[in-house]
Amino acid sequence: MRAHLVILALCAVAAPAAADSKTKELAQGYEKELAGCRTRADGVTKVATGAQALVDDGQKQYEADLAVLRDGLAQIQAYCAELTATLEILNADPNAKYRTLERKLDDQDNKIRKLRQTTKKLLDDLAPVITRMISPINARVGPAAPAPKRTRVKLPSGRVVDGPALAGTYRTSGTDTTDIIEYTQAKATAMITTKLIASATCEQQRQATTAVGASEVAATDAIKALGLAWYVTYAKPARRLRVACRMTKAGALIATLDDPAAADAWPELEPVLAAMIAARP
Repeated sequence: MRAHLVILALCAVAAPAAADSKTKELAQGYEKELAGCRTRADGVTKVATGAQALVDDGQKQYEADLAVLRDGLAQIQAYCAELTATLEILNADPNAKYRTLERKLDDQDNKIRKLRQTTKKLLDDLAPVITRMISPINARVGPAAPAPKRTRVKLPSGRVVDGPALAGTYRTSGTDTTDIIEYTQAKATAMITTKLIASATCEQQRQATTAVGASEVAATDAIKALGLAWYVTYAKPARRLRVACRMTKAGALIATLDDPAAADAWPELEPVLAAMIAARP
């Protein structure tokens, strides 16, 4: 009798753990299913967006295919929505036992089973439409631009920067605190320099930059990401200069791009300037 009571007690202790385990297992399964649903929805969305662009361009022959894609996408999104709703039930209370959620989960499971079946058939029906649309969509967009070639430049300080692969040549010089890259092409030369001024501030260095006509540079996203204190440009005879400052733990880092103002087809060297700034801690 006592052994029987002990077994009952152990079962009572184990029951909540088993229920929690079942709820967790269900959540993991639905999360995996939702990820797959969203992947399919994203794929159909991209094709539908491309088909819409073709129709907007006046290619009305794709209106019927667009309508099929839009209708199919709505059904897939409804499937994803029910999976999301089920996960919200499971995750609303991490301490909830399966038996307290069973009725709601059964209702959701009935909906999901139907949507799972109809979505599988729907995707099979959409496959020829998607295949048919890919070619005109790609033709409208055109080929992807090739990734620009890069060249690795190692400086005497040991720092390394990746610059654009250009027709000219790179030469390097410098010290632990100063990095210099000279770029030469068709007898013209540009110089890109970064120099650490210990214990100085960018505000002090901005006050010292008193060139006539100095104005702020409209920074690109790549330059903005560097966290510069300021970035200005000004001209000297036959030269164009851009000067930037970024604060470091050791002091102010001054970066200068000095290139010829009138050289024909002169390459844009700002990416080299940005790489040299980024290479400095």
